[in-house]
Amino acid sequence: MTATKVIFQQPLFKNQVFLHLHETRIEVNYNGQGCSLSIPEEYLNETVHLLRLLQAGGKSLEKLQEMCPNIAEDIPGLLTEFEQRGLLVESPRQKVNYGVTGQQFYRDLSRFIERLKQQLPASNFGQKMIDKTITRNELIGYALESYHVTHLCPKLLAPALANYESVETQTLLQEFFASELHHDRLLEKSLKTVGITQEQLEQMQPLPMTFAVCSSLAVFAKQHPLSFKAALVLFEEDSKEFHDLFKERCQALDLPTDFYKPILLHAGINEEGGHQDITGLLLTKVPYVSPEEQALVKKNMAVLMESIFFRSQEILEYYGNSEGKIPRCFD
Repeated sequence: MTATKVIFQQPLFKNQVFLHLHETRIEVNYNGQGCSLSIPEEYLNETVHLLRLLQAGGKSLEKLQEMCPNIAEDIPGLLTEFEQRGLLVESPRQKVNYGVTGQQFYRDLSRFIERLKQQLPASNFGQKMIDKTITRNELIGYALESYHVTHLCPKLLAPALANYESVETQTLLQEFFASELHHDRLLEKSLKTVGITQEQLEQMQPLPMTFAVCSSLAVFAKQHPLSFKAALVLFEEDSKEFHDLFKERCQALDLPTDFYKPILLHAGINEEGGHQDITGLLLTKVPYVSPEEQALVKKNMAVLMESIFFRSQEILEYYGNSEGKIPRCFD
């Protein structure tokens, strides 16, 4: 029986504790302080396992001893040593997740998306418009890639109509589907003013990340209706600041008025149609969202938002390259 007293119920290494592994020695460092453990070779792997468990936290002394049986008797002494050196804290209590209504989940999801936006780097496309370094071809490239999304949109949405839904949800989806029809014609008019013909549009291929974003929405529509409903907010949200800058740069670079007007009109249609609220309207009709579903939707939204960010980068890389073929057409 040991006289060593372990004061933490579930010990956890502090954030700035780092491990440096050597052949028969482990250095545990914290802000330039710490200790060095000399470990017999036969116990090295299990000691490393113990330290990894302490980095993760959430395990009691008894659980640590159970998971590291060959060094079980030494664990209380090690924990006391770590505690005296100020390396440990108590693991935070795990919150119990419960299912919520769709309306509650929408509020939580909105906060989650806003936090993600803060974590992602600022869009270089928007920054280039602010810095007035955006090129004519990059603005045209934005319109071309937007054409793909609007042109494919009805096809991407269609699988969602085949899912079994309530009468209210089915009506919302049908109205939304109908409202998205023919928006690509606005972009066709826009692109025609810079010399891009209907024949070229029919042969165009999207950039890889544009295709990835569209594919994600199509997969959600077919396989995971909840993620599909959540994703619509990312496609339908509008930024007045972005479109004001877009118009300003188009004018400065002598792009025709009929080039940028249809793009701004399309944004206005979405705003006036209340499409930015479509996710909220659809999720309000969902009676229950399990913790597992909440986590999956958030994961899918994080991946989709990253894809949208990389898409804007890809537009600059391709259309900002003087050797890039515009439009991207099959030969």
